[in-house]
Amino acid sequence: MQVHEGGCLCGRVQFRSTAAPLDSGYCHCRMCQKNSGAPAVAYAAFPATSISWIGEGPSEYRSSDYGRRMFCSACGSFLAFRNEQDASTLAINTASFDTPSAFPPRKHIFTSTQISWFEIRDSLPRYTAGAG
Repeated sequence: MQVHEGGCLCGRVQFRSTAAPLDSGYCHCRMCQKNSGAPAVAYAAFPATSISWIGEGPSEYRSSDYGRRMFCSACGSFLAFRNEQDASTLAINTASFDTPSAFPPRKHIFTSTQISWFEIRDSLPRYTAGAG
């Protein structure tokens, strides 16, 4: 069993995963850009049942008709995204893990909304829409 932990900037919301990631990548969608203030968000997707919230759980914001974004209501840290059309997985913001280097990205998604000045220089697969 793999155990990975992380949390928000202030430490109020913490989480633990007891599974290996199912997927990982960079998301270039406009919602991730606006939510994070960054040109792309690195994420790692896990079985939702493998994630537990330690102490206080995150607050949630319904960002679309299919998605919920989870964050700390105290410091504002963006922690996770849940696609309600497939609630079996939870995408965790890679940078919120204690060891983010454990989850190297495997692809780029939603490159159709990639910011024009953000140049991708790796050779990872690219998808104009979702997971590919």
